[in-house]
Amino acid sequence: MDAAATSALIELFAGYRVTVERSVGLQAPLAALGVVRFTAPGMTGTATLGVSAATLRRSNARGTSDRDWIAELANQFLGRFKLKLLRAGFELWSMTPASVTGRLLITAVSQPGIAPVEFRDVNGGAVACWMQIEINGPLKITPPASDAAIPHEGDLILFDS
Repeated sequence: MDAAATSALIELFAGYRVTVERSVGLQAPLAALGVVRFTAPGMTGTATLGVSAATLRRSNARGTSDRDWIAELANQFLGRFKLKLLRAGFELWSMTPASVTGRLLITAVSQPGIAPVEFRDVNGGAVACWMQIEINGPLKITPPASDAAIPHEGDLILFDS
């Protein structure tokens, strides 16, 4: 799951022309958090994405509010994560993202046992993600569908009504 979360985050920011790489220690304070709950048979969890102000604004070409943009980034991050897990035969469902903004959020959310995976924006700034998972029953992992049956990031998906 760590590898899926790491590649999902790097790919997400690359899609917005922001290059991030793994680091130890945040390079800047986080200014916004996006939180998305998810569930699967036998499991519940929370994905949290934290971004420094400079990185958040650099990734936001449309100038959306920081609160809306961090929620959207968290939603897209979890979507990419879900697709990576689906290709391995593990399906999960996400809920509506929420956002939190403020000064120096890292001091409020980083606790022993819940350390973030940290990234450095090569142009200054920081990104971090936390994946908290609670197993509450047997996990259901099925043989993965063919790659052609699973959408790729950016694919248009039409639904019948």
